[in-house]
Amino acid sequence: MSLRRSIRRLLMLTLVSCLCAPSFADGSVSDDDVRLALVYKIARFVTWPVSASQRAAPLKLCFANAEIFELAQKRLTGRSVKERPLQVLYLPTDIADVSTTCDVLYMARTEKNRVEELIELVSNNPILTVSDTPDFVKVGGMIGLSTKSKKVAIRINVAAYESSNLVVSSQLLELAELIDENRRAQR
Repeated sequence: MSLRRSIRRLLMLTLVSCLCAPSFADGSVSDDDVRLALVYKIARFVTWPVSASQRAAPLKLCFANAEIFELAQKRLTGRSVKERPLQVLYLPTDIADVSTTCDVLYMARTEKNRVEELIELVSNNPILTVSDTPDFVKVGGMIGLSTKSKKVAIRINVAAYESSNLVVSSQLLELAELIDENRRAQR
């Protein structure tokens, strides 16, 4: 087993166990638990451009899906990322300006009809976009999640995160497949 694969397994086990501990009691962890754990952990590897006065402001995690929003409220209440308390928000379908509402925007596969519209609303803003929608990074999303045979893959759209002025940790970049429109996919 390669070092990268070992690190990936350890990271996944840590992600799921830290966030989903109550679910382990009955021996089950849902796919939504895993995705939510990934969104939370990924946020810890991203740095937002903030002024000194914003450093203590809540980090706003927005969810475009009501079920995952409710799960996030249960799992993430009281948590923080880089000493910023988390604020979990539901993104209604009629919202016109996401740029002042969210720091992280998660779009579930069930929201695939809204993905391009939401990406357009947040493009060139320091908002981390994450989804498990197929081809999410190809349509301009930043971080795409996919699961095959209980293995999670992370794909990162380099141009999308660079245009947002977010800084993604080299540790996360090392674990992900990097997609750059100007170059071939990198590993």
